[in-house]
Amino acid sequence: MSKFYNYLNNRYIKAFWGIAFITPMATFAGTEKEKMPPTSTAPHAAVVSIANSNQEKITGLVTDENGKPLAGVSITEKDTKNTTKTAANGEFTLAVSSRNARLTLSSLGFKKVEIAASNARNIQLVADQEQLEEVVVVGFGTQKKVNLTGAISHVGKEAFENRPVANIGQALQGLVPNLNISFGDGSPNTTPSFNLRGGTSMSYNANTSVFEAVNGSPLVIIDGVEGSTNALNQLNPNDIMDMSFVKDASAAAIYGTKAAYGVILVRTKRGEYNQKGKIAYNYDANFDTPAGIPDVLNAYQIQKSGMDRTLWTNGMPGTADEKKLEMIQQYMNNPTPENAWYQEGNSIVWVGNMNPFDTAVKKWTPMQKHTLNLSGGGESVNYYISGGIQDQSGMYKINTDQLKRYNALMNVNAKVNNWFSVFGKMSFNQSDYNTPYIVGSKGSIWSAMMSDPSRNIHMPIKTGPNDPLANTYTDNILSWLSYGANNQSTMRRLSLLISPEFTLIPNTLKLKADLSYQPQTYKLSRYSPKFNQIVDSWQYTSQVAEAAENRAYFDNNNTDNYLVNIYADYKKTWAEKHNFSAIVGYNQEQTKYSQIANTFRKLISADTPNPNAAEDPTLHTVSRYSYTTAGRAAFGRVSYNYAEKYFFESNLRYDGSARFTKEDRFVAFPSFSAGWRISQEHFMENTKSWLNELKVRGSWGKLGNQPSSIYPYQATMATGKAPYLINGQQIVYINPPGLVSPYLTFEKATTWNIGLDGSFLNNRLDATFEYYNRKTTDILTDGDASYPTILGTAAPLENSGILETRGFELSLAWKQTINTDLRYRVGVNISDNLSKVRHYAANTTLLIANGSGREVMYDGKTIGEIWGYRTGGILQEGDFAGRNPTNGNWIYNGAYQGTLYPGNIWYQDLGGPEGIPDGKIDAGLNTLANPGDRQVIGNSTPRFRYAITGNIQYKSFDLDFLFQGVLKRDVWTGLSSYWGGGAGSKWMYERSWTPDRTDAAFPMYGSGVSVQDRYLINGAYLRLKQAVIGYTVPNQITKRFGVEKLRFTAAGFNIFEITAIPNIFDVDQISADYPQKRSITFGAQIVF
Repeated sequence: MSKFYNYLNNRYIKAFWGIAFITPMATFAGTEKEKMPPTSTAPHAAVVSIANSNQEKITGLVTDENGKPLAGVSITEKDTKNTTKTAANGEFTLAVSSRNARLTLSSLGFKKVEIAASNARNIQLVADQEQLEEVVVVGFGTQKKVNLTGAISHVGKEAFENRPVANIGQALQGLVPNLNISFGDGSPNTTPSFNLRGGTSMSYNANTSVFEAVNGSPLVIIDGVEGSTNALNQLNPNDIMDMSFVKDASAAAIYGTKAAYGVILVRTKRGEYNQKGKIAYNYDANFDTPAGIPDVLNAYQIQKSGMDRTLWTNGMPGTADEKKLEMIQQYMNNPTPENAWYQEGNSIVWVGNMNPFDTAVKKWTPMQKHTLNLSGGGESVNYYISGGIQDQSGMYKINTDQLKRYNALMNVNAKVNNWFSVFGKMSFNQSDYNTPYIVGSKGSIWSAMMSDPSRNIHMPIKTGPNDPLANTYTDNILSWLSYGANNQSTMRRLSLLISPEFTLIPNTLKLKADLSYQPQTYKLSRYSPKFNQIVDSWQYTSQVAEAAENRAYFDNNNTDNYLVNIYADYKKTWAEKHNFSAIVGYNQEQTKYSQIANTFRKLISADTPNPNAAEDPTLHTVSRYSYTTAGRAAFGRVSYNYAEKYFFESNLRYDGSARFTKEDRFVAFPSFSAGWRISQEHFMENTKSWLNELKVRGSWGKLGNQPSSIYPYQATMATGKAPYLINGQQIVYINPPGLVSPYLTFEKATTWNIGLDGSFLNNRLDATFEYYNRKTTDILTDGDASYPTILGTAAPLENSGILETRGFELSLAWKQTINTDLRYRVGVNISDNLSKVRHYAANTTLLIANGSGREVMYDGKTIGEIWGYRTGGILQEGDFAGRNPTNGNWIYNGAYQGTLYPGNIWYQDLGGPEGIPDGKIDAGLNTLANPGDRQVIGNSTPRFRYAITGNIQYKSFDLDFLFQGVLKRDVWTGLSSYWGGGAGSKWMYERSWTPDRTDAAFPMYGSGVSVQDRYLINGAYLRLKQAVIGYTVPNQITKRFGVEKLRFTAAGFNIFEITAIPNIFDVDQISADYPQKRSITFGAQIVF
């Protein structure tokens, strides 16, 4: 014990613990008494007794600090519902119980006042500077909101505390105009993607082999240090103090090439100086249910629909089909394992009836979150220490997926003396995710459950106990889910930050620095036992290649990020009106990445991944990959304003990246912005009664963006093993490199922005409008150079692409205090953006689709456009001229589009090569000049995203709500599960054409359709995204038990929606992937 004591007394350790814990704990004392606003020295209020009443009538006048009368001030007799408001001239009259009654006065933008009725003749309210001078985080500093000239949105901590959300993306969706958040799926470990203001660039998609427009992510800065969207997602929402969303180039330019498409600035919570120490605990119990689950057909309906379709398309169901239908019916009447199959020769015919969603998907899944934090501060030190645990179950009933997330945070500020202070941060995040692993050939579990009914509906998970091969897995996708292959992943992230600050000239010049080290590890362990299955014969079991042996796979990734920012911050005011500030700094950063992956094959046991425990140790393979990247920059900002009326700001960053050659490594990126607070002009004096703030601003800037590839200017050669033997051995080959341009450089995003900010009616109504244009040039795409085919390689990539995005944002917010018991706030925002390709060099013939039918980039293309046919209608028997006596096919006299039957779709013949109908339906040459009968029939880009937010507080109760939606969007889905393939869709089946239902909305079930206008889904929707009801126990009750605050909440997430989108889909996820969730949450918060 003595050694341990001596260790703790080491001077470095002692200093650390003194700053982080010991000093703050000494501040668990009473807070300084609240300072009252200045009292009036005017005569006492006029007090008049009311005849035949115990009441006294008082009259008075309410003004601001400059003597200007204030209208709409709420005046309430304390502990009563007796209230009134001041008139336009600031005067009021109120009957009170006695001249000794206490009055409370409140008005938005002013500090609350409590005063005796007898002193209410003339009352002066003091401006609440915390409200009037709201501070917003900007690059390397903060600014008063009224002084901003860039496009920046701000979200406070109230958006994150005690919310029914699993991650930051869920909390933010809908709150910030033109912040576009999308979720790949609804799995517990999903990472939402963030985008500001729409299309940013073009990128090659290896899965489709074409260039596509992308909505790039903004730079994420957490407490001054670069993070990522994944790091943002791992934060505990309760630890966030506020977030700023930097949208235009002028505000983002100081961050350089990684900020071309905006910046998300995150500040975590801090303690306060001279604050009594507090302990707060939050608990949330959350229950999730799938937002959209398909209602699949049963086995009988699937078989019958296929037989009907054969009959209606000039065919005749065979005896095998009839027998299968009969045996399915037998099973459904008596669902025993023995009835789930019958023998047809040497083959098994499966006839069971399983709803995979009912079998494998939970109705409700739990999640719980615990957060404990300590905060406080003394004269020289403050601190905030937090820890959190999130435990979330996935939706699988079988071999369920599970996420556990751990968060720890410690922020400490210390004022060492009057010229030196330091901020220190240590944060740790860990996510452990365990999920079933399915071999690649089987595809996604969720899409598989909607397809191949012969396996996933008819087959059981395991054979019966009396079957020829008893208790053996089948090829049902749920068998693969059940048999035991798992992915176990762990993500750990540590962030260490020291930010010293030196005051060189008091109130004028400071020298600051950020020194950060962020190690991150990702580990994936996959255990895949050998999988024997019964498919179509009792004579043997079979295996899929990857599951034909015991396997294990381990992937270890390590990333180390180093950051140094050193900058001087200068501020000076001359003659009380000339306000000048400047920042000059240096940035150096480095990233080191390494990966090692091990694959173990033919293991004796999948649980023992060791080459020495394998049937053939030589099959063990190891792959390694590593790289180092670095960046260096000088940056600066100059700001000037005159009397906080006229504003000018300029940013410059000279950025260099190791991803380019030395000749093209460094580029300068400038930006400029200006603003005019019109409301401060003398000629606006007459508007003061209704106009509090009016500012117009504009900005222009150019920023670079570096490519995602590490060294794109270097030619690389890939190696591999040949699929043949030489001298009995598999040889290693090397592919020659492709052509690489030596002149690659940054792509460049040039943005201009016009904004208008206003506050009206005593700051009750706030309004912000933005209009912007962003043009991205020098995008790295295929070039237009032509080379002889004998060269044997493609043309090199070049900086030639151009993409332009335009959009707007509008935000309105109204807030009002009715009386001391009731206040409310409501806000509306709407935003829009649309992107167009201005140049794509490789497509000189203006193809709209390649030979594989994939739509491609071309000059003038509007991103999101949907090419398709114009629907004529659903064919009925009367639309045919009869039947061919030779083969019985129906004779259709319209434009040729293949063999048609009643119940099929027919399309309009709109044109041939010369734009004249040519008697056939086709896609022409797939060019803009000759698209055949196809046209642009819609656009999949979500347009006019909007949100309605609100907060109502009445005494101890409060209600928060968020409606979110899209006003315009076209959705086309070609999923066979939607149209009638695979396990089918009961929703579609009940709405499809039959000879007895010729007026159906949809064609013959399972008949197949092409992209067309009639069946575009109107993707507009309105969703109640969040609703939170809270109750805070009155302080006069909790203080008896030494509790500062006790609060309870009940909340819902994704509660309901109004839309034309079928309920088999979630409005934000039109796919067959892991579904999004609806949630209900119950929470409690206690503060000591």
